[in-house]
Amino acid sequence: MTDSPDEDSPECRQCGSPVEPSSEQRVVTTVEEGTAVHRHFCSDDCREQWESSNAA
Repeated sequence: MTDSPDEDSPECRQCGSPVEPSSEQRVVTTVEEGTAVHRHFCSDDCREQWESSNAA
């Protein structure tokens, strides 16, 4: 198996940067209308910013 090209990397839901495999990346998975939805974040900071902006 080979590494996938950068264009296949998901974008951070908060800042839009490509999410590279690292110990910093985070994925939040929810089920919406019976379908699993994966939201990718490049760091805990971006995930926390996204969660606080969606809490309202």
